[in-house]
Amino acid sequence: MLRLAMIGCGQISDRFFKQAAGGDARFVAACARTLDSARRKAAQYGVDAAYDDYETMLDQVRPDGVVIATPHSLHAAPAIAALQRGIHVLNEKPMATSLADCHRMVETADQSGALLMCLPFDHTPAFLTALRFLNEETLGKWTGAVSELLIPGPPRDNWYYDRSIAHGGAVLDCLVYPVSRLVSMFGPASRVTGMLNTLIPHRIVGEGKRVESDVDDNVALTIEWASGQIAVARTLWGTSFSRNDTVIYGRKGTLWLSGGQVVVHLPGGSIGEGSATEWQGLGGCYRISPPADIPNESILEHFVSSILTATQPRCNGRLQLHVHEILFAGILSGQAGRTIPLETRFEPWHTLPASFRDTKAGFI
Repeated sequence: MLRLAMIGCGQISDRFFKQAAGGDARFVAACARTLDSARRKAAQYGVDAAYDDYETMLDQVRPDGVVIATPHSLHAAPAIAALQRGIHVLNEKPMATSLADCHRMVETADQSGALLMCLPFDHTPAFLTALRFLNEETLGKWTGAVSELLIPGPPRDNWYYDRSIAHGGAVLDCLVYPVSRLVSMFGPASRVTGMLNTLIPHRIVGEGKRVESDVDDNVALTIEWASGQIAVARTLWGTSFSRNDTVIYGRKGTLWLSGGQVVVHLPGGSIGEGSATEWQGLGGCYRISPPADIPNESILEHFVSSILTATQPRCNGRLQLHVHEILFAGILSGQAGRTIPLETRFEPWHTLPASFRDTKAGFI
């Protein structure tokens, strides 16, 4: 039974406490900015000890792993402190609020040998199902993608709208999801161009509260891979409903990963394991359910399994370093008005057929 500690006891921490129930790990300590907050959360979930100083907790408890669920600007320091002690880290998104801190986290994990798992966790049954159809036989050659997360905006009137705390607004809070999906699917990209602004500085949020916002809330990135394909990653805090979609375009077909659903448009073809449906006004579409052999791990289960098997988590630090380089390069691009080349690389945990990317060999 692995011994875990929680750093940050706000609303986000609840899902990890709940995911630990009945598994191969238990939380033995909780740390928050105030001792009262840590004690309340510890009492709620039957955790042994409560702290208001994470370094003291790490030294006294010596957990096998920690979960970091603090506000965005407070991710890097406790992650590095834990990694320096050889303690495995599960870090909430975003990885950190500066690219330099992201690099330091990865370097510290490499030096200590401790595992660094950074959200988002893309590897849902729907995502894993979608990967099975990213090939030339199904979709033809890959030609492009669009990935987006659109929401009305965070309903709470707290640090989300304060640049001095959030350090990135919608880029780090929401755009990290569509960019992470694209990178998890297609591997390292080569360059990025970004546009972003504060579209709604005077906001009405949950229960009619009025907020003055100075964070970016309207963002679009254009991401290019070395093989030539371009994807648009989009987030906007200004819609009347929420939308969380990734669309993969192929020369023969199109795949939607949308709200946990996988739909393939295959005009003139068929997919035996899919059920025929109409999708967004298109016929020739097939809805595909995840097969029984695809695992449905929780975030914490994947973290614990990675520790127990001494294997890198799929959403490891190097993958998320590349995701966050794209995000920070997108911000710089928007400010400087130029395309930014990308330097970081990682080893993808899965392999797409080389022919799927190659649009230059022959007529298609």
